[in-house]
Parts: sequence; structure tokens; C-alpha cells
Amino acid sequence: MRTPATRRLLLVFAGVAVSLLMAGCGSRTGDDAPDFDTAEYVQEPVRLETPAYRLRPGDELAITFLTDEMLNYVTPITPSGTISIPMSGEVVAEGSTVPELTAAIEEHMSSYLLDPTVSVAIRMIAKEYVFVIGEVDRAGKYELTAGMTVTGALSEAGGLLSSGKPSSVMVVRTNGLDEPIAYQVNMDNIFTARDLNEDMTVANNDVIYVPKSMIGKVNEFVYLFFEQIAPAQLFWLRGYEMALRADGNLWWWE
Repeated sequence: MRTPATRRLLLVFAGVAVSLLMAGCGSRTGDDAPDFDTAEYVQEPVRLETPAYRLRPGDELAITFLTDEMLNYVTPITPSGTISIPMSGEVVAEGSTVPELTAAIEEHMSSYLLDPTVSVAIRMIAKEYVFVIGEVDRAGKYELTAGMTVTGALSEAGGLLSSGKPSSVMVVRTNGLDEPIAYQVNMDNIFTARDLNEDMTVANNDVIYVPKSMIGKVNEFVYLFFEQIAPAQLFWLRGYEMALRADGNLWWWE
């Protein structure tokens, strides 16, 4: 037999369930899709080709002069993107390929050497990073490896939480662009349909964001409701009534 307290509890949860159902139905155009047209901002996932490597600050280079070993040296590319070369000041290295930088150094040294033939080798490549935030186990900065995809980056971050929305993972790209570009990746297609074309390659300084699912939002609501709401409502849910006494203090009864 249901007690009055039990009936009240059932009514409360029935009301919450109806509210969430109505919110879910309404969110087809409100929650899942923003009010503005996302097509202007969100691009289709892309898989990057592997172009010739372009030098960047932090790379360490070995410069070898074939006709004069005394001039050989090792140098990092400075934060300003340049390297120093003997007797000829500085040359811009950032953004150049190794053959392009080689040609630039030989041109600068041609005024000082009869044979300015030079060899440039990359001794160490500066580390690159990708940032993973949102509903993942370990949000943070992770070192980018060659050919890393969204799946690989999410794996480094410990995977998606149950509160995450795998169908709407966002990748925001800013590196080397005048304006950021956002890509939406449907991880459900990758996990269930095995559509690897959806698993786009990530680039240096990409930000991967995993939004909350409806379940995650419901869980947040439940936490806020049962952990943060005033004790008066909690007592009421447990089958107690509360009233304000004449002396200003609360009291309750079953």
C-alpha cells in the first residue's frame, strides 16, 4: 500500500519526467541545433595530406658547409623565426622547407665563399600539441604525433565520458589561419558504422571539444536538485512536511 509520502514522491518524479520529455522534444531545434545557422561556421571533417615539412620556431638545425668544416654549427630556430649564419647576419627560417632554407643560406654566403654549398638537416623537431576539453576523462594538452586523428587524441584524454555527446564533437582550428575554422565530427559514425573518413586528422594547436549530451544535462540537473536545493524540499521528498513555527524556527512531521 502506498503511503502519502510515496505518492508525493511519485508525483514529483512524474512531473520531472514530463518536464524532461517536453524539453527533449523542444530541444530538437533548440538544444541539438543552435538558433543561428551553423553552416556558416562548421565545416565537414577533413583528412590532412602530408605536405613538405615547414620549419618553425624551436626546431634544431645542423648547418654543414661542404668546403669549410670550421663553419659548421648547430642552431635552433629562434622564437622570431630566424637563424644566425656566419658573417651574414640572420635569415628567416620559419615557414621554409629544408631545400628553401638551404638555398637562402647559400645565397647569403655566396658573397663570402667561392663555393657556398651547404647542407641543412633537422636534428630535432619542436613539439606540437592538441588540446582536448569538455566531457572527457582527462581534459588537457597532449603532444601531437604524426597522423594523429580525433580518435587518437580522445584516446590520449582517456575517452569520452558517458555524459558526452559523441555525435557532436567539435574540432576548432586556429593555427596559421586568419580566422578559426570549426569542424563537427560524428564519433558515432566512427565507432558504430566504422566510417574512418569521419575521423579527421588533427593539427598543431587544434582544440577538440566534447559537448554534454542530454543525459549529461539530466545528470547535472539531478545533482543540482538533490545536492544543492534547500533542505526543505529534500525533507518533503522524503515524506516530511515542514512549517514555520511562531518563533521563526522550522519544524517538520511525517
